[in-house]
Amino acid sequence: MQTQAEAADNVRLPECSEKKSTMTANTTNPGRTLLLVDDEASLLGALKRELHGLDYVLLTAACGEEALRVLEESEVQVILSDYRMPGMSGVEFLTVARRLYPDTVRMVLSGYADIAAITDAVNLGYIYKFINKPWDSEQLREVVHDAFAHHDLVRQGALFSRIFANTSEGILIVGKDACILSVNPAFSATTGYPAAEIIGLRPDILYAERGGQTGIAEIVEAVARSGQWAGEIWSQRENGEVFPAAINISAIHDANGCVTQFVGLCTDITERKQREMALLESEKRFRDFMEFAPIGMAIVALDGSLVKGNQALCRILGYSREELEGLSFEQLTPADDLAADLAMRRKLLEGALALWQAEKRYLRKDGRLIWVQLTASVLRDTHGAAQCFDVQVEDISERRQHQEQIRQLAYFDALTGLANRRLLQDRLEQVLAKARRDETLAAVIFLDLDHFKQVNDNHGHEAGDELLKVAAQRLSHCVRRGDTVARQGGDEFIVVLAEISDIAGAERVAAKIVQALALPFELAAVNLTITTITTSVGIAVFPVHGTDVQELLKQADLAMYAAKEGGRNGYRLYDAALRER
Repeated sequence: MQTQAEAADNVRLPECSEKKSTMTANTTNPGRTLLLVDDEASLLGALKRELHGLDYVLLTAACGEEALRVLEESEVQVILSDYRMPGMSGVEFLTVARRLYPDTVRMVLSGYADIAAITDAVNLGYIYKFINKPWDSEQLREVVHDAFAHHDLVRQGALFSRIFANTSEGILIVGKDACILSVNPAFSATTGYPAAEIIGLRPDILYAERGGQTGIAEIVEAVARSGQWAGEIWSQRENGEVFPAAINISAIHDANGCVTQFVGLCTDITERKQREMALLESEKRFRDFMEFAPIGMAIVALDGSLVKGNQALCRILGYSREELEGLSFEQLTPADDLAADLAMRRKLLEGALALWQAEKRYLRKDGRLIWVQLTASVLRDTHGAAQCFDVQVEDISERRQHQEQIRQLAYFDALTGLANRRLLQDRLEQVLAKARRDETLAAVIFLDLDHFKQVNDNHGHEAGDELLKVAAQRLSHCVRRGDTVARQGGDEFIVVLAEISDIAGAERVAAKIVQALALPFELAAVNLTITTITTSVGIAVFPVHGTDVQELLKQADLAMYAAKEGGRNGYRLYDAALRER
């Protein structure tokens, strides 16, 4: 009966120096490559047929020298080589392969006569296994399969060994008897215990008694119950120094599910704890700063809702904290201001504006409007994504009130509330500038109250002041919103008509003023009715009667005196003849 080797192809390869290696790619799996080395083509052919379709990449070589070239060019996991070959023998080849490619699994195909020499090679670690000639097909496939499994196991073991030796995390392995079997260099560096000193001891020596932490008995019970435990404890080094450690313990089971060992990971978390403590202290300082700051502070969500507000903001807006944190800034903003505020918020979110500072109005709970100094910015994460708004609000209502009072004193008459001379000058200059640009008419009306001195003389200055206030109100009702009414001093008033269509328009207003001031004055504050007051009014029109402020005021004053000389209780339009009088 012919053996498998004898049944192989009888085609012989050329001499080794001229032979070329071949590859049969039964699979695209680069991690399962098998190199077949034999100087007989028939044996190589038979081996390839035996292993065809088994998910291996098959490479072949006809001698040891050629096989070394194949190894140099390809990543091979398993080598199956004939023992007897011309030139370099199988064991010699595999010995060199072991030295150059130690991760490969090396096997020999040999006859019975070679068993003693091959056994020595196996014992020396040069080869993994040998297969007898003639081989059994099932045994051949099983041995090749085992060789790849052995390669994977050795590779994983080497990987785990490198991880064990080089990881920065401390690792200890504990046996079922609760004694330490092994520790890695990182563990020794963390605890100060050299491996030689701590192996054989119980891990209890690493535990530092501190109140409020998980006890050893609880940890042991958790591992027995669930096979693992993770947490933080206080540990101690060989020199007695106590440090916070993150511990992770896992039970290791065999194929039958029985516990064989325990693996513990130990990490010194001193720096992390210091960072956490610093962060907590920083957060507490921020919370205290925010809570007790003298100005209103708030964290506002991107949709405008208030996430958190401090005491000062509650006080400024008149809400309790619970009420305030259920509102949005849209609800606190007057309707007239909302569009502008939302536009500024969009600019902040888009990054077009880094900081928004403005004096603006908010609505208190009682409905009263208050003025605040607002400062708002966007808090972003490390990637630049917006997280929330940081808002600071300072109540400036009192300051605004003082500013308004100063403005009133500077630009308005203290008695009547009308524009004073300074504001009149400014308004009149603006009106004339616009009239020049638009080529339109404007008018100045100069008036004083007839017989006003008699009121002061007969009824006192208090009655005179009350009469002037009523006269100011009547004058304001005689003109449009864009016109200006000013008190020149004493009982003299000036009206600026910003834009008129013709001179007759100024005369109509003058007539209206004469009529309004001729009515009786009911002075309730002094319980008095005055019926003797009338007014004399002079009119000057730009640019007909003058082109600048002083000229128009002078012409209107001349016209007013002409009206007074003409019998009072009437008005007079300026004309050139008045200058000659």
